[in-house]
Amino acid sequence: PGFCNTNLKMIHMTIDINRPENQNPQPELEENEFIEVFTLPLRDLYSHCEKWEKEGYALDARVATLAEGIEMAKRWGL
Repeated sequence: PGFCNTNLKMIHMTIDINRPENQNPQPELEENEFIEVFTLPLRDLYSHCEKWEKEGYALDARVATLAEGIEMAKRWGL
């Protein structure tokens, strides 16, 4: 408990959301997988994560970590 062998790599990318192929992204789902795709401004990610946690949703640790980092940068003026 508390340990896993998961490895991940964070990447940075720019996506042109004005291009037609990026207008309606769809996940390639595996069996028994549910992923909802939506967009929101990064500046609002932390407040949305807080709201979703209060509503009982489980947040992916990578998303929550990104939201925390953005919020810290805003608070500290970075």
